[in-house]
Amino acid sequence: MILAALALAAGQPARAADKVVAAVNKLSAGAPLYIALETGLFAEENLEVNLLHLTSSQTIGLAVVSGDAQFGMTAITAGIYTMGGKGGLKMIAGGYEETPGFAGVALVANKAAYERGLKTPADLAGKKIAITAVGSGSHNQLARLARKYGFPYAAMQLLPLQTLENEVSALKGGQVDAAPLPATLAKQLDDSGAGKIIVWMGDEVPTQFGGILVSPATLAHRRELAARFVRAYVKAIDLYDRAFQRKAVDGSVARGENYDTLINIIVKRTGEPRSSLETALPYFNPQARLQVDDIAEQIEVYKSLKLVDQTLGVDAVLDTSFVPTGKKQ
Repeated sequence: MILAALALAAGQPARAADKVVAAVNKLSAGAPLYIALETGLFAEENLEVNLLHLTSSQTIGLAVVSGDAQFGMTAITAGIYTMGGKGGLKMIAGGYEETPGFAGVALVANKAAYERGLKTPADLAGKKIAITAVGSGSHNQLARLARKYGFPYAAMQLLPLQTLENEVSALKGGQVDAAPLPATLAKQLDDSGAGKIIVWMGDEVPTQFGGILVSPATLAHRRELAARFVRAYVKAIDLYDRAFQRKAVDGSVARGENYDTLINIIVKRTGEPRSSLETALPYFNPQARLQVDDIAEQIEVYKSLKLVDQTLGVDAVLDTSFVPTGKKQ
């Protein structure tokens, strides 16, 4: 089906299309956008989508706020929530999720800390933990882990190190006891013996980690444009789900329809090695649901950390008219 769609898209005569810009990090978390582009799903909606590759949630959010991009796809952070609360953007569909049974982000202890007894989330109290930035999704998840296991958030010493590379280096060098890391990096550390995977965060604190952002101007003046963008995006997720997310009888993730074609698209667009992608493709809800209860909890946690305005509510951030909404698992 995908190969036929590619051939059809290539053979269609040129036609006037609405040009839009979508900001995204050049990572597998943007896979549905790459699939929608390469298989002609955006073209079917008469959209000419140009990707603006940026390197952080903050810069992607600011691109939407400024109008440099009509759409953005990124991880949800305290900064993104603040932009939404100030009327700069809305989230209209879900992105990458941390969900039970799928390898997304792992909590990794360094070897020495593990041998000293850091073996469960309950053991994080009193430990130094690396994160990329204050207000990141992993920051939020760690605060929720503290609540879940009944120890004070302040008992953890969180060190924002800006990049994943810095987190790995600090973990290997013993400057920190643990770090939340994407599956590829986590498995490399575990396999080498330099670290030990304690838990998968999706099993402990399921989280809607990302979303599709849109500018208020687009919603106000080109709402049908947003609807067409989301339709193509959801169709791309359906293809992704069929290829990468269906479970085999033994519970393992099976290679599904058009597996090779779609993973090659992701490799092409991200530059990430296929061998790494095959162990750590992110999970997407097949309907791109907005997990409203989870988002409300994220906002409440950020409020407790004094990282967002105390009056911020879910309605300031979300437009739930484009995709279904979900309930907390």
